[in-house]
Amino acid sequence: MDQSRYYHNLPFDLNVMLRVITSPNSAFAQIKENEERYLVQSVGLLIASSILGALVILPFVMIPLDEAYFEGADDLSLPIDNADVVLAAFAGILKGIVSFAIIYFVGKKLDGDKNWKKVLAVIFHTYVPAIPVSIILTVLMFLMWTSLAEIEPSYLISPDADEKQIFSVIGPMLSYVVILVVLGIAFLVWIIVISVKAIKIVNGFGTAKAFGLLVLAMIITSVISIPFSV
Repeated sequence: MDQSRYYHNLPFDLNVMLRVITSPNSAFAQIKENEERYLVQSVGLLIASSILGALVILPFVMIPLDEAYFEGADDLSLPIDNADVVLAAFAGILKGIVSFAIIYFVGKKLDGDKNWKKVLAVIFHTYVPAIPVSIILTVLMFLMWTSLAEIEPSYLISPDADEKQIFSVIGPMLSYVVILVVLGIAFLVWIIVISVKAIKIVNGFGTAKAFGLLVLAMIITSVISIPFSV
């Protein structure tokens, strides 16, 4: 089957989305020059990545821990129902919109591109890596939380249990924690690099200028989204 014809028949451009990961500079340049074609797709990517990102908290909702884990921790708050997942998805969409607004309006003041459609189409395509990242992190979170839920809390506080026995029980859970931290940092760096490239391409900025604008957007969106955090 002709691969180019297959991509052409899809309701979205899978080829350009894959190139955001493999060849971001050329992909963002193509999106910028064809913003009308990629505008709807870019909005869909923001929504899809926000929904998938919210699924990371599903283990806390679906796999309750033994109440013994929370004795003496009255102030501990964890997601307890599906409403929290919806709120997290909404927060992701809100952050994406606010981030775009900051990059567009501040970027325009700094002599960046004044076409909001071009900026939106390019910036929202930076959420492509967030889709596989969210899936991987969700799977790891499920494995970690399931491993923790299977541990009998009374065993951990038993006076007869020694350090080696305790570590053998919690070892698998800790290994998932380490993997989550390492991959989380790696993914964050990856997405920052992709985002800086996008800002450079769409606005014609240098690396330092693009990175500074991204940091500004990240700080402001983080502050604005605090009331919607779960």
